[in-house]
Amino acid sequence: MTTAARQGPPQQIVLVGLSGVGKSTIGKALAERLGWPFLDTDEMVLKREGRTAAAVIIERGEPEFRRVEELTVMEAAKQVPAVIATGGGVILSPGNRRTLGERGFIVYLDATPTEIANRVPTEGQPVRPLVDGDMERKLRDLDEDRRPYYNHADLWVPVMGGAAQLEETRDRAVARILSAWATDAAELMARPRRLERLSSAEPARGPAALVDTGTQRYPIWVAPGELRRLPDRLQQIGLAGRRVFLVSDTNVMEAHGRTVAEVLDTAGIAGASYVIPAGEASKTQRMAAELYRWLAAERAERRDVILALGGGVVGDLAGYVAATYLRGMPFVQLPTSVLAMNDAAIGGKVAVDLPEGKNLVGAFHQPAAVLSDVSVLSTLPRRMHVEGFAEVIKHAFILDPGLLDTLEANARSLANATADPELMADVIGRSSRLKALIVSSDPQERGIRAILNYGHTIGHAIEQSTGYSEYMHGEAVAIGMMGAARISVEMGLLDPTVVDRQSDLLRSFGLPLVAPGMNVRAVLEAMQRDKKVEQGQMRFVLLEGVGRTTVRADVPSDLVSRTVQQLARG
Repeated sequence: MTTAARQGPPQQIVLVGLSGVGKSTIGKALAERLGWPFLDTDEMVLKREGRTAAAVIIERGEPEFRRVEELTVMEAAKQVPAVIATGGGVILSPGNRRTLGERGFIVYLDATPTEIANRVPTEGQPVRPLVDGDMERKLRDLDEDRRPYYNHADLWVPVMGGAAQLEETRDRAVARILSAWATDAAELMARPRRLERLSSAEPARGPAALVDTGTQRYPIWVAPGELRRLPDRLQQIGLAGRRVFLVSDTNVMEAHGRTVAEVLDTAGIAGASYVIPAGEASKTQRMAAELYRWLAAERAERRDVILALGGGVVGDLAGYVAATYLRGMPFVQLPTSVLAMNDAAIGGKVAVDLPEGKNLVGAFHQPAAVLSDVSVLSTLPRRMHVEGFAEVIKHAFILDPGLLDTLEANARSLANATADPELMADVIGRSSRLKALIVSSDPQERGIRAILNYGHTIGHAIEQSTGYSEYMHGEAVAIGMMGAARISVEMGLLDPTVVDRQSDLLRSFGLPLVAPGMNVRAVLEAMQRDKKVEQGQMRFVLLEGVGRTTVRADVPSDLVSRTVQQLARG
């Protein structure tokens, strides 16, 4: 145990994040729970200068405000104990970061700019000069500039939940912060060279995204060459020196198995591999039983590691086996398709299919890490490459107008399997971060995580009714997204121009918009058996605009039937 750990938790908690993310609200709740004073650096500026932070910026300019803010931070850092809520730009200064980090446990509160803009009232509220006007777009610009510096924080806490769940989101964030403060803060603050990194002018370097469920935390690395970094990554996440059991399918093993085997052999990592037939037909309890027998024959132990090298089928199956064999083994996702990198590999939902439906038997079992090597995407067949972008496009429409702009500007390049790896890494990294933010906010899918099912109510039914043979998952989701968007318009929730924008983007990637000739009755019956049905009512994720969703169980059955019929007519 470190000296810092023996001394107990730190006596300062410092909250950083974008303007409007909830630092003051959450900070006051934390201070009340702890019985500590609450300090707001913007309020301290008012006391020092006799005018608000906004007025200082407007009257004297941002550089002068930053000088005043630095003096204020020095004053706040002297208060012990205290909960300190900072202005959105405090973290940009290396001096501020070091000053706050000397005694303070720095917590980054994170939500999408769209969510913040949707829930921050504007009528009768104080002016926020740096986001005045088009708040959402300005928040997006600030998020892009500041996120690398917010990532210097000791703890990342997602605060997604929607405008209607602000109290629940606040309470969940407070509970997470207090739990981490009591158990991990001293150790996190005692990390080697922490203050040196905080005071560096360079932005923080780390994984593309992080999933933190409150009880489990794991990185998502997205970059070319990640498979060759596998031994180093295993060391970083504390899984070095263990046997590994690699699960892959026939196609992926042929293309990338040798690379992984050579990397593991060179690093002296012992293990074995099992190759399953490629395709959804392998995601069954029978195949899981084969893997159980293989692990038993190899005398796998609970401390050993399962590596899932492949697309969503391999990830779901290997993850399900990892969740259940020996009551749980660690596993690492090594996704090799666009779809898996943006969907199945992130979030810990692992499952197998039954004849009655997809993913009906499964568990929540988070991986120890996700390594998305975008360089492997160049080996994908074009159809498989393109179908994965349905999930990226989904994330853009439900969460991030900025990502949507990027996809529209680069559709032709991204749809090509030989697209620039850096562009691919940027887009997949952003999409992965969105998925991680939602998963971290709602690990058990009891609230906001449901929005990730946009397009899936119809999409899953199309897959099932066609025996998982006619449409790939992303293709079915694309068709389902068109159905959900049309329902949104018919329900009076969505401007038809958004539907046109969605169809144009899906078409530019070569994704289908309709399913001509599909069996309408079979699709409707499959929808009734879907796991998202509650008390006999189908739940639809509908759009109210780009970045704005709602989950509805009151969609008229005749509208559902009519929409599916339209999709079937083409």
